[in-house]
Amino acid sequence: MTMKVLFARASVLALAGALASGASAMAQTKPASEANSVEEVVVTGTNIRGAAPVGSTVVSVSREDIQASGAVTTAQLLQETPQVFNLGVSETSRGQSGGSGNITYGTSVNLRGIGPYATLAIVDGRRVIPQGTSGQSVDPSVLPTIMLERVEIVADGASAVYGSDAVAGVVNMILRRNFDGVEMSARYGAGDNYNERQIGVIAGHKWDGGQLTIGYENGYHSALSGLDRDFYRGDLSAAGGGDFRVTQCNPATLTINGVNYAVPATGVTKTTAGGLVANTTNKCDNLKYQDLLPKQEHDSVAFTLDQQVGSAVHLFADGFAARRKFALRSAPATGAFTIRSTSPDFVLPTGVTATSETANYSFAGQLPLNVSSGYSKAYNFSVGGDVKLPRDFRLTATYGYGLDTDLSLSTQGINSTAVNNAIASGAFNPLIPNNPASSLAGFSNAVFFAPGWTILQTWDAKLDGPLLHLPGGDLRVAVGYEGQRFTTQIGIFQGNPAADGSYTSSYRRFARNVNSAYAELLVPIVGPDNAMPGIQKLELDLAGRFDEYSDIGAKTRNPKVGINWQPMDGLMLRASYGKSFRAPGFAQIYGNSSALFVQNYQDPTCNCTITGVAMSGGNLNLQPEKARTYTFGVDYQPAFLPRTKISLSYFDIDYRNQILAVLSDLSLLGRESQYAGTGIIVRNPSAAFINSLTAAPPAGLGLAVRGVLPNPVPLFVDGRSQNLGVTLAKGVDFQLSYLQPTDRYGDFGFGLNGTYFTEYKVGVTPSAPLVEQRNTIFNPLKLRARGSVNWRKDDWAAYVFVNYENSYTNTVPKVQQKVDAYTTVDAHLAYTFFKDGPNTWTKDLTVALDATNLFDTKPPFVNIGESVNGGGGFDPTTTSPVGRVVAISIDKRW
Repeated sequence: MTMKVLFARASVLALAGALASGASAMAQTKPASEANSVEEVVVTGTNIRGAAPVGSTVVSVSREDIQASGAVTTAQLLQETPQVFNLGVSETSRGQSGGSGNITYGTSVNLRGIGPYATLAIVDGRRVIPQGTSGQSVDPSVLPTIMLERVEIVADGASAVYGSDAVAGVVNMILRRNFDGVEMSARYGAGDNYNERQIGVIAGHKWDGGQLTIGYENGYHSALSGLDRDFYRGDLSAAGGGDFRVTQCNPATLTINGVNYAVPATGVTKTTAGGLVANTTNKCDNLKYQDLLPKQEHDSVAFTLDQQVGSAVHLFADGFAARRKFALRSAPATGAFTIRSTSPDFVLPTGVTATSETANYSFAGQLPLNVSSGYSKAYNFSVGGDVKLPRDFRLTATYGYGLDTDLSLSTQGINSTAVNNAIASGAFNPLIPNNPASSLAGFSNAVFFAPGWTILQTWDAKLDGPLLHLPGGDLRVAVGYEGQRFTTQIGIFQGNPAADGSYTSSYRRFARNVNSAYAELLVPIVGPDNAMPGIQKLELDLAGRFDEYSDIGAKTRNPKVGINWQPMDGLMLRASYGKSFRAPGFAQIYGNSSALFVQNYQDPTCNCTITGVAMSGGNLNLQPEKARTYTFGVDYQPAFLPRTKISLSYFDIDYRNQILAVLSDLSLLGRESQYAGTGIIVRNPSAAFINSLTAAPPAGLGLAVRGVLPNPVPLFVDGRSQNLGVTLAKGVDFQLSYLQPTDRYGDFGFGLNGTYFTEYKVGVTPSAPLVEQRNTIFNPLKLRARGSVNWRKDDWAAYVFVNYENSYTNTVPKVQQKVDAYTTVDAHLAYTFFKDGPNTWTKDLTVALDATNLFDTKPPFVNIGESVNGGGGFDPTTTSPVGRVVAISIDKRW
């Protein structure tokens, strides 16, 4: 049965049932003034108009919370929520699954830390264009914070409502409507060798039956160099850690027949080679020179538009456009260069015979640092309307179109071909410290150019309303159809412009059509009219969705059941059960690129750093990820504390067929035993195996090498995406809010939001044993919480936020380490001048002082080595290297 037939049958049945019903569900006639007003109905986690999700709780970030936050982007705002983990895809944490594809340094929402692509981010309840060179996920920073009315997070499987990606939950960013006037804001903050700014303006106008609101924001933060943070370093031995400095230095370390020889500061020649000492190395801290944070600047604009046509038709539109630019400075170029006996600079220590040797060398101070730069540009708009039908039914139709273009570019990478040719001819000698500048010509001109664009078209139609009236209330139904058309082009161009170099390029275009049908039924079993002792309210929600994918041949059916039971005033018990899924992305199926990446890995067997290679590429056999979720919760609003709400939610997630990729995981060897027998980690691969990957077809795969291939290769890692992972996650979300108004001292409030994991077991393959990973490095912590105390009186407002992350175990080194808990304090103090004054320029003028990490608390020491993804004495997934930032902001409304 086709999707169109399914939708048509469901719609006809629902409408026929509504019109045939004798229930008193006919909508009452409204006054003309009210009929022409703009009605905002934005709900999260359900298709039933105007209803809250049954069985699930909503974590809400209000407009007031947004104003009190020190965040300069929407992504930073969401990461203040304890349910959102900084794992995998962000500008500061790129070492986990998904991080290798984040070459434009965007951010995705990772609820509960289960996966960077397992959370669906939507705008006003609708899908929008994803970002990244391969269009993997939505970066919340495409929306200006000044245009956010609120953010709603439903941390519960929601594929029955929204389809793919809503495994861990959904984040709904709701735009401001019905704004009347003009508001401008400006913010500047500074820290230690770091600064940021934000400028925004919003304007709106309301008229009889319509409104237009539009907002713009410019945001910026500077880069943060590793040189500016003393806790970031390679040699951690003074703190009881390892020495993770590398041997690729200047002077070099010479390797002959597997034995290392430290080249002296004066260099080494044929006449002085006899003095080389076996089993010695030179060590240096090259990664100290890289940026821990890229420089980022974004411009974003968003709008909402509504118009009532008569009393029955409501037209609407909304959209956004955003541009984000980035630049990140890399570490000095290094390499393991082969010097053959035919080279004039070939040397041998006394008594040693060999035909080749390897110079582990660094160009620090000789070649310019390579800079990755680029942009992410996106726009998305939706237009639609809804029509009121008899018996309070409503038909809604929407069309959406979005385009995203991303680019990552670097032009000063190491040209290994030019270096090797110069070594072979004697034009460049890596065994002496002071080569003339002319000998370095053409060494730093390797180009990496990775563009990508994605188009998303969506169209949907939904019919919803009351089928009939039951003793407990109206039996409501929603049925609908949703279509999606994804088109993505992935491209990579890399190589050397010199005549002796070569370019490799790959430009591929992929398309996907998705057809979906869904239905949802809200059954009010007990309501105000038939309430009884112990059951004041009892309602059941049944939802189901069918999705069909054109490119992977997948057909998925995902149900969800939710129930709410209110036994007494102020107490609500709820539960839900559902199945969710996530379709693999184009980059995971086909790969952004197929190459060998030369990378430094932390090796716990020697407590040092070794150089290995990781293979990237696609996997045509990937299947959709699947999950089963249970939640149980309670909401309590005690009568004796009328402004208090307590919420507890237990979650149980069984996530299988999870797509994992370890391409960017440079601490992978800390879990080497878990990958035994998978072929993902291979120690000391044979030269024949490596040649089968790099040799041109048909002798090999012809993979390009990013970096300088060590000889021999001590480690091979298969970094391609695979359906390997199994995750079992259980825990409790908790929320508490309290407000105590006083006539004399103002209003005092208290809030608490957090997540406590009771279990987080992971299997790296479907047959592997499940290993408890809760409270271990690069996995969800047992407890994350954010508490707040706020006070308001007259024109003053003050907030204090406390962020807490418990201690955890660093399992990467051979001797495991206990990492200290981390607590930071943020503060916000604001004063509004002359709220009722006659002066146009001072009325509604607010000045605020903000401090993020008020006490400049440094990250706790973590015994992990430096990498291109952070590390080097601190954990970038749980802490920020920025430190204290003090900011002043001004907000003016007319």
